[in-house]
Amino acid sequence: MTRRLLPLVLVALLIGALPASAGKKGPKSSLMCRDTVDEAQALQLDVNGEPATGRFAAPKQKPTTLVVFAHGYGHDSDSWVDHMKKAAAEHGVLAVAMDYRGTYEQRNEDGSVTIRGWFVKEGAEDLVAATKFFRKACPSIKQTVLFGVSMGGNASGLALAKASEETAYDGTALFDYWFNVEGAVNAVETYAGASALAPVNEFAANAKADIEQELGGTPADNPEGYRDLAVVSHIDEIADSGVKGVMVVHALEDGLVPYNQSREIVAELAARQIPVESYTVGQKGDGESGTTITGYSGQNASPFAGHASERSDTHIVMVTAFERLWALVDDEVGFGMYTERFVN
Repeated sequence: MTRRLLPLVLVALLIGALPASAGKKGPKSSLMCRDTVDEAQALQLDVNGEPATGRFAAPKQKPTTLVVFAHGYGHDSDSWVDHMKKAAAEHGVLAVAMDYRGTYEQRNEDGSVTIRGWFVKEGAEDLVAATKFFRKACPSIKQTVLFGVSMGGNASGLALAKASEETAYDGTALFDYWFNVEGAVNAVETYAGASALAPVNEFAANAKADIEQELGGTPADNPEGYRDLAVVSHIDEIADSGVKGVMVVHALEDGLVPYNQSREIVAELAARQIPVESYTVGQKGDGESGTTITGYSGQNASPFAGHASERSDTHIVMVTAFERLWALVDDEVGFGMYTERFVN
């Protein structure tokens, strides 16, 4: 697997190699916990006997917050480098993004590169492993935020569900907050949508094939596997994870992940009394539109916000999500029990 890694601080960070004598205070790892803000560093962990790669950025001072970014389809940790550097430099957090084991680069005939793979089960394990690693390596961290976009909503949601059976080195909950941004939280619906668009859309055709690769076939071949891949099937585990609040942001006109998937997860979370904030985005404002439903019919001048690129810092969906993230981190603005907001 080809990887476009930035300069290395550490070639390999093996979870099993952390000193047992560190106890509940964790090992001293100041090189990883502080002062890498100027460039995202390469990270490698051992997860189930396999190398799991990613990148991280640490602030100048000891971090008290860890933000774990979960990338979407067609992306890897490289898409999060600018976000991570900004998070560390401007907000004093330690930020990490993983690549998801199995993800690979496909070189196309025109010389371009497409990142392939819907390896969200592996991604969930990698996100949990990275969180456990940094929570132990950097004991100053008191709060962890899981932040997933698009397919990253699938991977991060499954990671949160896994956290019902996993804890940090000190016995506390792995994740305090989950940001589910335009997240693909229903694998059956995601596959159906990709299948419908596949004949006329290469992106959708690739997604369809990659979901089938992850699950060993179609929903008819493996109905239980598709159900298990859907985050909405794991609400009970999420409720048991210790999460303090969930933030959901989604555009009504999203042309890649249908808006109704966020409505499903919000309803399930609220029914279990999990504090949840839901932001529905209407018009694009001054930012780019992204992928819209109306765009498929040739209406490229749509005033509505669609599916955002996770690289963006101007699309209203990403702007809204980051504004709420920094309000939580910088100003300690917590979550109410249930809040609905419309952003237009």
